[in-house]
Amino acid sequence: MALKLQEYINVDTKNKILVVDDEDTIRNMLSELLTAEGYVVDLAVDGLEAVKRLNNTFVYDLIILDVNMPRMDGITLCRNIMKKFPALKERFLFLTGNLTEEAATFFKENDCKYMLKPFQLLDFLNQTNSMLDNAGKKIAVEKGEWTQSDRRAEKRFHWSAYCHIFNAGKYSSTPLGAKTQDISQNGVKIRHIGEPLSLGEAIKIHIMSLDLRVDAMVMWSKSTNGIDTLAGLRFVKPIQLPSSVSSVSI
Repeated sequence: MALKLQEYINVDTKNKILVVDDEDTIRNMLSELLTAEGYVVDLAVDGLEAVKRLNNTFVYDLIILDVNMPRMDGITLCRNIMKKFPALKERFLFLTGNLTEEAATFFKENDCKYMLKPFQLLDFLNQTNSMLDNAGKKIAVEKGEWTQSDRRAEKRFHWSAYCHIFNAGKYSSTPLGAKTQDISQNGVKIRHIGEPLSLGEAIKIHIMSLDLRVDAMVMWSKSTNGIDTLAGLRFVKPIQLPSSVSSVSI
């Protein structure tokens, strides 16, 4: 099932959590518990409803989901989302009352966090808070910018240069033309004409004037005036900036 990520702008500074569980008691209990902790919570009864939530708004910092659910189970949902949006891979917390061999293998292969039912509410809160606090140098995708910790940790430079964006699909033969706005060792901001790029999409960027070809990931993308689009790309590996990129730091 293809998941379409729509453009959005999140102005809420609170962490947002999606709880997916077919059991009303557990779903409502977790909602009340997390809301009392100061989180914004959305609910879904199964994987299909969760897909609808993700299609309408992509603002979740954590997805808490049951394994066994009707229509679409938790593992199938997780596989679909990770395939389309790799950046979400570390945002899943599974809940299960029956740890099958299939589930255990999936959790191990994908390094997924999980908790066995029944669980202590304090343990659940500790796990949830730990996953949300473990962002470190988290990118504020909802705001379309790096976090303040990233801004302090890396020096960025104004750098305007033409570039091409390639991926394995739409721009494989005909690249997307763009222009850089600023650059650092860890990423670059670009401007291009057309629709926003898909968050979490793996791409390759070629900055011609620097003879630079590197793999990157789309961390945020938003339309500015209905024609132009700004996007933030995070390099898979930090690059060594040439001496020519040393005009005006930000």
